[in-house]
Amino acid sequence: MAPLVPLFAPYCGGLGHQVSLEEALAILLVGHWTGLRLLQGGRSHSLRLSWSGETAPQELLHCDLIFPDLPQVAYAFDLPCHQLVQWLMERQGQELPASFWRWLLLGQPPLATEPVGSAA
Repeated sequence: MAPLVPLFAPYCGGLGHQVSLEEALAILLVGHWTGLRLLQGGRSHSLRLSWSGETAPQELLHCDLIFPDLPQVAYAFDLPCHQLVQWLMERQGQELPASFWRWLLLGQPPLATEPVGSAA
């Protein structure tokens, strides 16, 4: 995993976020993640997000999102590997960040993380 850190750091907030980046990369290498989608009223749905493809920042991953208790609800999508890593970094425990759900359900583009050394 250590060789991946410098490859992904420019896309994921730099080395100042190294601990969360390393945690996200460890999940990336597993190929799946199990979490929850919290709902109003304190309810939640369990979910499983899996992916396949090359583990390089700009390579596209094919992702499948399923809800084991709701077999009729499933999503399949492709996205750059660095974006998945960013969302895994931003997760709160077993929850994916709101930006993931806005992207998936509303089509809102994710907020770009400024590359390290950019002139912005």
